[in-house]
Amino acid sequence: MLQGVCVETGQTTTLVEGMQYYLFPKGQKHYLVSKFPNENAHMGCYGSEYFQLVEKEIWPEEPTVKDISLDPERMYKARLIWRREGYKDAELKEYFLRPKMSHAYFYLDEQLERFCGCFPLHWFSDFEEIEVEPINEEIELEFTESDHFSTECVLKEVVFEQLSLF
Repeated sequence: MLQGVCVETGQTTTLVEGMQYYLFPKGQKHYLVSKFPNENAHMGCYGSEYFQLVEKEIWPEEPTVKDISLDPERMYKARLIWRREGYKDAELKEYFLRPKMSHAYFYLDEQLERFCGCFPLHWFSDFEEIEVEPINEEIELEFTESDHFSTECVLKEVVFEQLSLF
């Protein structure tokens, strides 16, 4: 699939100069032009002189799948080194991981509150185990009955330790 930037609009009212379009060859000197990567969604047929072709970004090959054994009860810090082309929003940088078999849930923060997704472990490198302090919280529970025999739950003193997410 070709892509091109409109360099001249000529007498057209639909093309925008400087905008990138998907181009589908129609003969030797014309393209069906679309804003979407779908030939059937084209907005017309225009001369090739209106466009400058753009070379498609070359996406690197996926790293070789390798057996990576991590303890699912532990947390790790690792660098994301690759992702599929559709996941461009996931930056290639360090994340905090919770392994799950051959994949890992990854987060932006050490508290595991800013979830990013779940990717295969072989997309990460430089694994470093992180020590996590258990969190003790006090919660109060109090049960009261209302006039309609339903039960309300109000928090009272109960102490528990942070449980594993998995």
